[in-house]
Order: sequence, then structure tokens, then C-alpha cells
Amino acid sequence: MKKIVLISLGLATAASGMAQSAITYARHGLRAGDVHQTRRVTTVEPGASGANVTWDFSACEVTGNVHSEALESSSTGNIAVRNDGNALFQFDVTPYGNDYYGYAVSGYSVVYEKPVLKTRYPFGFLDQHSGEFLGHITQGGNKIPVEGSYSSEVDGYGTLKLPGGVTLSNVLRVKTTEVQKRLASNAYDFTEEKYLWYSQDFRYPVFVAILLSSGSAEGAASVSKSSYVSVAALSAPPVAAGSAVADNEPQADAAAPEVEHSVYPNPVADAANITYSLPSDAKVSVAVYATTGVCVRKMVNNEVQAAGEYAYSYTPDVAGTYFIRFAFGNKTYTEQIVKR
Repeated sequence: MKKIVLISLGLATAASGMAQSAITYARHGLRAGDVHQTRRVTTVEPGASGANVTWDFSACEVTGNVHSEALESSSTGNIAVRNDGNALFQFDVTPYGNDYYGYAVSGYSVVYEKPVLKTRYPFGFLDQHSGEFLGHITQGGNKIPVEGSYSSEVDGYGTLKLPGGVTLSNVLRVKTTEVQKRLASNAYDFTEEKYLWYSQDFRYPVFVAILLSSGSAEGAASVSKSSYVSVAALSAPPVAAGSAVADNEPQADAAAPEVEHSVYPNPVADAANITYSLPSDAKVSVAVYATTGVCVRKMVNNEVQAAGEYAYSYTPDVAGTYFIRFAFGNKTYTEQIVKR
């Protein structure tokens, strides 16, 4: 069976209810115009589940080239994700959830009439959901029905250590399982188990570990493992002092509204537009970082701004990847942009 894995976006799920962190639509929802990049690393075991876990992947060797996924507006779903193998994945994303409707590439397609619920917003520690999907595969003029089941749960939180000395705290781990069965003779089934680590500072998963097994009645099952790291996380600029919240520090303002913000266009040919809307007065920092971690431009330097709309622009000097870091009070966001 042909199987194409959407690596970095993870096709994951998301809910709230934990003090440490939560996956939300505002922070982690798929967003048209973004370009997300990952690199393959030596395969790792996903490690333990539970509270206050330390996942140490710092010894991983980065082995692969940059893998890119571009998020587009779609006519069949409101978000489409095109990877650099030209596979196109279709999603319907709302503030309450993220349904996955299948993908198409090179004369092969998978369409789910009853979709897979990949995301339920918000999503926090020990939250879970499961269900069944139904659809068909089209290949070479043949249409083969498929059915299956899926589950998703936030099974851990803690600290994630990445290659290059990068350490991220307040990280959530999401475990997803998908079992698909072809309803045809001599067809084989597959089971995909995926682990995705989410940081509050990055929109998309910062690390992904995948276990994929498949087989049929006529042949033994085959098993493959792979792991990927976010380019943005590997190049993470240092967090400004005081902007991070310790794991054991109560978050009295955890219920405060998210700050709507955007960076566009992405990729950028000339100037990137940086906008945000403050629902109330807040201390604000906005800065641009190179992949080396060097700050190349400060728009706002720890200033108190009144509630309202704000807009800035930044024109990168040379082609490459840059990171826009926002700090609104004790909430931080990091957005990646690419200049071609």
C-alpha cells in the first residue's frame, strides 16, 4: 500500500486544562501562508509518558536535507499542505478542531468521506479522543474502499532536549495511532504510531517520531521508524529573560486571551508585514533573529503599549530563514519566515 507521511505538521490533535502548557488553535492551528521546515535525524525511541518528563534527544545526529511544507488556502478544505514531494494534504480547520480529508500525489489519492479528527482545540495533558474513518483509495483507475480507526492523546509534558544544545521547557507530547484496512482481496493493512512534541514558542511540532508497520495475509509485516526535528526549533533564538514561565510556577494569567498576530507574506520576496492586536495594555517586545540566534532587528524593546492594532515591516538583507519573536507580558510566540 502506498503511504505518504506528513512529517512536521504531524496531523496531530490538540485541548487545555494543564498549568504547564496547552495546544490551542491560536498558537498551533494550521495557517495558510506558512512554510514549515524539518530535517531528518537518527531514529530515537519516543521515551516515557507522564508528568515532568525529560526527553533527551540531544545526541541525535541531523542526517537529512531540509524538508519543506507550504500551507495554502484550498478549494476543497480551508487548508491544504503541499510538501516538497508535491503531495497535497487536505484539512478543514476551525477554532474547535482540525479534520483531515486525505491526500493526492502522482495519480494516487486517498479521500476520507468520514474524516479523521486530527485536532480538537484546546488539548491538554491526559485529554484524548478517538473515532473511525471511512473512505477510498484511487490508483490506476481502480477505486478501493478503506476503513479504520484513530486515537489521539496528550500523554506527557516536560522538557525536550534537541541537538545543538537547544532545550525547550513546557513541552507537550501528543501520541496518535491510526489503523487502516483496505477492503479488497490481497490488500494489506497499516498501523501508524506517531509522537509529536509541541512547544508554546512554535506553531508546529518541534520533534516527531514515527513507527509505521504494514502487512498482509500473504506476507510478513514490515516495520519502519523515522524521526524529524523542526528547523525553527534547531535555530531557536534565546528566550528573553523573564519571558519564560517555569514548570512549577503557577500561571495566574493562563486564562488571559491569546494575542492575535501575523507575519506575511511567507515566503517573502521583499518586506514582511508584522502585525498584532492587543486586547489590553501589555508590555511588548518584537524582534527578528537570524538562524545563528543573533538579533538583527528590534521593533519593540520591552515597552508598554496600549490596547489596539500595531503594524511593522522587515526586509531581510539576504536570502535565508528568520524568526520573529513576540513577547506580550509572559506569553511568547515565535514565527518563522523564509526569504527566497
